[in-house]
Amino acid sequence: MNFAIEVPGAAMPLSLHELCRTLQAASSTDNSSRQAATQQLSTWESDPEYYPALQSVFLDKGLPQHARFLAIIQLKNGIERYWRQYNIQNTIPRSAKQTIRDRLFQGTVGEGDRQLALQNALAAAKVVRIDFPKDWATPLRDLNTLLRKTKDGDQLELSGALMLLLRIVKELGTARLRRSQTTLQSITPELVHILGEIYDAKTSQWIAFLTNGREDEDGDEALLAMENSLDALKSLRRLLLVGYEYPHKDKTVQQVWSFSQAQFAQFLSFVHSDSEKMRCYADFLGKHLMQFTKLHIEMAEHHPASFASLPNSLDLARGYWDLTAKFAVVFNESGGIRQETSISDKSKAKTEGPLVERLALKGLLLMRACVRMVHHSMQTIQYRSRAVIQEQQQAIKVIEVDLLKDELVTQMANVIITHFFVFRKADLDAWDQDPHEWEQQEESQGNAYEWEVRPCAEKLFLDLLTHYKRLLLQPLISYFATVQNQQTDIVTREAIYTAMGLAAPMVGEEFDFDGILKSTVAADAQQTGPLCQVLRRRIAILLGQWVPVKISGETRPLVYEIFRHFLNPSDQCNDVVVRITAARQLKAIIDEFGFDAELFSPYAQDALVRLLSLLEEIEVDEAKLAVLESTRSLIERMETHMTRYSDMVMNAIPGIWESAGDLGYMMKQAVLAIMQTLVMSLKTESQRYLPMILPLIAEATQEGTELYTYLIEDALELWSNILQQSQPPLSPGLVDLADIAIKQLAQQNEHAATLSGILASYIILVPEAILEDRYRSPAIAALSHSLGSKNRQQTNLTIESIELVIRLSHELGGPPGLRVVVQDMVGTGLLTKILEDIHDAFEAHQTSGPKKKQSRADSLTLANYFAILSRIAVIDPTVFIEVLASLAPLEQVWNWLSAEWFASFDSIADENRQKLNLLALTRLLELPQPMQDLVLPKLQDYFSMWTSVLARILNNSPPNIGDDTLVITDNLEPTEWDTPKSVRERALVATDPVKTVQSLPFVKERLDSVVQRVGGEQAFRDNWAINVDREVLSGFQALIQLPSGDT
Repeated sequence: MNFAIEVPGAAMPLSLHELCRTLQAASSTDNSSRQAATQQLSTWESDPEYYPALQSVFLDKGLPQHARFLAIIQLKNGIERYWRQYNIQNTIPRSAKQTIRDRLFQGTVGEGDRQLALQNALAAAKVVRIDFPKDWATPLRDLNTLLRKTKDGDQLELSGALMLLLRIVKELGTARLRRSQTTLQSITPELVHILGEIYDAKTSQWIAFLTNGREDEDGDEALLAMENSLDALKSLRRLLLVGYEYPHKDKTVQQVWSFSQAQFAQFLSFVHSDSEKMRCYADFLGKHLMQFTKLHIEMAEHHPASFASLPNSLDLARGYWDLTAKFAVVFNESGGIRQETSISDKSKAKTEGPLVERLALKGLLLMRACVRMVHHSMQTIQYRSRAVIQEQQQAIKVIEVDLLKDELVTQMANVIITHFFVFRKADLDAWDQDPHEWEQQEESQGNAYEWEVRPCAEKLFLDLLTHYKRLLLQPLISYFATVQNQQTDIVTREAIYTAMGLAAPMVGEEFDFDGILKSTVAADAQQTGPLCQVLRRRIAILLGQWVPVKISGETRPLVYEIFRHFLNPSDQCNDVVVRITAARQLKAIIDEFGFDAELFSPYAQDALVRLLSLLEEIEVDEAKLAVLESTRSLIERMETHMTRYSDMVMNAIPGIWESAGDLGYMMKQAVLAIMQTLVMSLKTESQRYLPMILPLIAEATQEGTELYTYLIEDALELWSNILQQSQPPLSPGLVDLADIAIKQLAQQNEHAATLSGILASYIILVPEAILEDRYRSPAIAALSHSLGSKNRQQTNLTIESIELVIRLSHELGGPPGLRVVVQDMVGTGLLTKILEDIHDAFEAHQTSGPKKKQSRADSLTLANYFAILSRIAVIDPTVFIEVLASLAPLEQVWNWLSAEWFASFDSIADENRQKLNLLALTRLLELPQPMQDLVLPKLQDYFSMWTSVLARILNNSPPNIGDDTLVITDNLEPTEWDTPKSVRERALVATDPVKTVQSLPFVKERLDSVVQRVGGEQAFRDNWAINVDREVLSGFQALIQLPSGDT
């Protein structure tokens, strides 16, 4: 071990020698040496010469390869992180950037190691992507010069130059800034010209070798020429697509387009040749062909009008379809296309499989692009003149009229449903070899239509049926009817059912599926013998596609019976693939809008038993999750009918949880989702399962564990739903969990909003427990932390919870109980913070002008604060005043508190909140001296507030003129959706003073009382009312003349 590497990074100055040693140490197998070297490299990132030094190490071919490789990786990563930045730590200085730019191309051109050359090319592309054209205007012209210089020289240098260009064009092709696009388009003709020359020269060279040359003499040169022509073709393809606004208008593009078609035919003839030499180089020939197909398809997708206008495009499309149609005849014998990831490059999947099948796939994609360009006009925000729009529409019209004729459309649909929908022998072999993996691959391949023939054929079939329904409908229905012929073999039946299922959304109204279901599908579902499992799997998928579209109530029981039959493990024809497929599709059956839980009840037990037992056989996690999701949906849709089956489900839960292992978090998420659905379905009946559920919640909410990271959200949602459905008194285990909610809420983590709802549920359901010494003060402290939340929902829940704590403390403990809670609110700093923020707002409101002070609390927050204070004052104004007097001299506090309190009414939109504040301030009139002399000078504010609020909440329509519209006069009716929590909330609302007190008599009584205490009406007028504006008094007097309800 080299001790010099392990000293603190700051102690070692940067030099090329030390950098090289450190890079070698960073690749060491010794962990401590590697860590120290990594730390040193991180320290050097702030050195302005670090990244140029890395480039110098990389360019020194005399150094070890692993050191050079790590140097270019470090440089590439540094470019990605810091090249674009200017004002952050470790930013790369302009001088260092220039040094790096000057030597970028050198690191790929002439580099013998392809991996090193590629990494440098990627770094160069990233720099060009950022700097071109503003800070580096010439990289493409420099490359153009380099290509001209090397095209007839050293093939290795040409290979490096082509690699650079390819990576740069790929990067610039993603640019969206108009300036970058325009600059690229300006240099594209030159690049296309030189690339065309290189491609022509290199292909001529290796074509001559394939047809005439001797392998022992020219093989290596030909192979390098193939590589270079392929790289040139890749860049050429991208430039034709991104380098021209309207590719079809450029003569060079037209020439390349025509040339691509001619060479496509030539290379295809090479591939089909019996020559041994051709077979040896078939891989490179195939790569060239695939580049041509990409050019043709991408032109059709990204420049549809240009595709239609380029030479011989219609013949090209017909040629592709002819190739595809010929392959369709032997599709059943093909081995299929596979996506494999190489060990050396895990980021890029390698497509393997018969070349002819890959070309047929491209033919399907091209025909789909043609259909879509006709029926889905390309959307763009770029301005186009009317002449351009008309020209493009006319070009695409040619595709519609001359290519997509009725004969071709009918032929395509016929080929697809009779050949590409056929279940292949290769599929059956894969099924038998690994049924679990095959089932999962088939389920996920629907999203892989660009990589698999059958999914792509399905997409094209749907496009054709969507846009040519008038043409295809009757032939298709006639084709469906052939399934009723008993002589039709199973493979053909499976293909018919495939087409029938895909067509369901389009032919639902015209096709009598119920009749086919009863006469044919039900019988086919019971077939036995060879390939019967293939037919059963397809029928399950077919029903999953048709039931959500159209099914009668009469045939629903038949569908349910078929699925019960398919899920039966004792039937040997129902192998694991059939049962997994049935389990997946059952979700669509259950989620259907017309699903009737009562109608499904006879089948529910068997379905649940078989779904849960199937989980024990499945080996692929994705399939397990799908079965669990179907189980959850079944529980959800069965609702209260689940009562009789719930024991069975809950007994299976521990086994599923344990089978997931330590890392099966998605499985455990699914288990929590099932329990949550079961709780909501069973309602209060779910309480008997709490001994099983609560330990899982406790485990998932334990901070610092992996389980907490992945399951906390699901666990909190389950916990919240349990509280909603729990009938008081709550179980001791459920009450004990409140401690977790309070502690985590105090931390104000990302789940604080959900935790606020959970704590609110505890306060509503078990206030006597939350108000015990164990929970009360911590709960109030946690709620205090939530007051400053930016989440409006959380803030509202917090205010409501604090109000309930205040109310319930008085209901359960009387005045002493209220005093204890208020003291805790002071002790935890809650009331102190409220009053400090109100005082800060008062001081801010005393300032004006450019230096006006900004209040810490906004008007909405202040309104929330006054709601809390109002709750205390409404219940016991004496306790409220005692708190104020304990914090500061009462007169001083009342001066600024009352000013802000009365001013807050302008910010309160909710009438309930306005009335609450009215009741609180009015109750202060009941208090004797010294409070009496403090409130009377505020009569102007009182009368204004009373007039404003009462005018909003009093009824002005006979026969209830003067009644408080907020008062509940009738009992709130229960609903079918009631939960124990909602019932308790309704009871609390019914006893809320806001909902029980008639406001007008309430104000009259307090006002009359204070009038009598100051010496009667005359004394009141002369000494106090004299200070109130006449308009304000007149408005109030008009209100008190109204009849009113009783308190």
